[in-house]
Amino acid sequence: MKGNLQPPELVREMFDEAAGGGTVINAAGMARFLERFQGCDPSLSQSTASEIMSRLAPQGLDLTSFIHKFLLDPALNAAMLGTKKPSHDMTAPLSHYYIHTSHNSYLKGNQLTSKSCSSPIVLALRNGCRVIELDCWEHKGKVMVFHGGTLTRAVPFDVCVAAIKEHAFVASEYPVIVTIENHLPPALQQEAAKILRELVGDALYIPASETPPTEFLSPWELRRKIIISDKPPTEHLAKQVARDPEGAVEAITPNHRHSGSESSFSSSSSDEEEDRKHRGKRNVTKAAEAMAAASLHEEHPEVPKIPELQHLLYIYCAKPSEMKEAPVNGELVSTSTAIMANMSEPQLKKSVLSNPFSLIQYTKNNLGRMYPFGLRFDSSNADPMLAWSHGFQLAALNLQGKDRPCWVARGFFLGNGGCGYIKKPDCFLSDVPHDSNVKSTLKVRVLTGTDWHKRFDLFSKPDFYVKVAVHGVAADKLKKRTKVAHKTHHPNWETEVFEFPLTVPEIAVLRFEVWEHDRMRRDDFVGQACIPVPELEQGIRVVPLHSKRGEPRSSKLLCHFHHQ
Repeated sequence: MKGNLQPPELVREMFDEAAGGGTVINAAGMARFLERFQGCDPSLSQSTASEIMSRLAPQGLDLTSFIHKFLLDPALNAAMLGTKKPSHDMTAPLSHYYIHTSHNSYLKGNQLTSKSCSSPIVLALRNGCRVIELDCWEHKGKVMVFHGGTLTRAVPFDVCVAAIKEHAFVASEYPVIVTIENHLPPALQQEAAKILRELVGDALYIPASETPPTEFLSPWELRRKIIISDKPPTEHLAKQVARDPEGAVEAITPNHRHSGSESSFSSSSSDEEEDRKHRGKRNVTKAAEAMAAASLHEEHPEVPKIPELQHLLYIYCAKPSEMKEAPVNGELVSTSTAIMANMSEPQLKKSVLSNPFSLIQYTKNNLGRMYPFGLRFDSSNADPMLAWSHGFQLAALNLQGKDRPCWVARGFFLGNGGCGYIKKPDCFLSDVPHDSNVKSTLKVRVLTGTDWHKRFDLFSKPDFYVKVAVHGVAADKLKKRTKVAHKTHHPNWETEVFEFPLTVPEIAVLRFEVWEHDRMRRDDFVGQACIPVPELEQGIRVVPLHSKRGEPRSSKLLCHFHHQ
């Protein structure tokens, strides 16, 4: 297929200019291309060009070789060429960073019947996740980890702790937070504390004080340390639904997360939307009644906390209703100590509607954690930007869900060297609300696609199209879609220019999805990629695609990016 790829006109024009009208581009021509079109620092363009040409073709590259050997090579020309080293200041308090966070980290599948084991914990840590959640219960006289009140199978606590210790700092040297939901009787709390001390050893961070700090230490001060946090027991599901039936609808209504016709790209009538909401409410009520009848997610009494385990806590967590200064009209009130507010996605949405700026103010010194609604039995997720765009540092995700929120989070945390910590922009640390002025405009042109990983239609050529979207603060969210390129292995969309005005570009994520159109059946998913906008390179760049599960594929897009 490579030999049949027609060079996009933009590539041809840039090549001709860089080559000085010739048919071959040499080191000097490559330097001109990098400096004029790729945003390369003039002081580095010549040395970079010489290095590239000596590696690829010292005698020079014609247009076809230039495209296939250079432009389409992710090692040389990826849309994101970030390094493995963090570039952000890592010396501010923990509350100044977004932190890559997992939810029910031990589950392999759904929230009701799947297996609990250490392998999802290992995978999360090796992919840069920095917050691991363990729900601890007594089972046959031992400390076990499983999703309480469900049919999930248990895994020993010590197996999970050993896995955390072994893999904590493979992807990043910055601290791992282990969040423990404690349902243990006193004797097993002592056993859990003993396991933590013995298995984690010197890597376990033991606070000097037995009370919450006035300000958190920095990731730099806590590097290669494992921190213990507690978490309030999850509220009974029936109570969650009764308090917010509207918020429950979204959690269990199909969101087309893996279909070609994403709802935001195509409009539906208001009548259809109302029908969907009514069906969702009925489903929520039925689900809550079924859970109550089965006594699943039953309310468990508070267990007394013993000193041995409490001494290990550094991050104290509380529900908004349990805080000394409870929220008034959704407003979180900062206290003299630094703690973590724990809120479900419907609770956070309500606070966003009533007092959004109070969330940003609260999380300047405190941590905020958003967790998935209890009815997400299939391990689906809320949009993490709901948390991040209002200052909440921890958007806890069911990483096994492999849905769009997981893709966005994975892309977001590719930034800052993939260390699992992203510094908050200044507007989320300010005493005044950030303005809504456009700071920059990102222009995206999808030029072509190639190297498809499989044949999509047996008897005809494929019909590809691309969805391009920005995730970020509410004002920055925007979704576009190319036309369908009919019956071609080498689609061309270069006449379509998508503009994305950005008010907070520092936390924006650019998402690509490629689909193959099918008139008779559901469109075929080809691949996806999510890139943090602050680390997006200028010029003509290759975007390698991944599967829904995040595995790399040979399929790729060639795009042109311009920041204005």
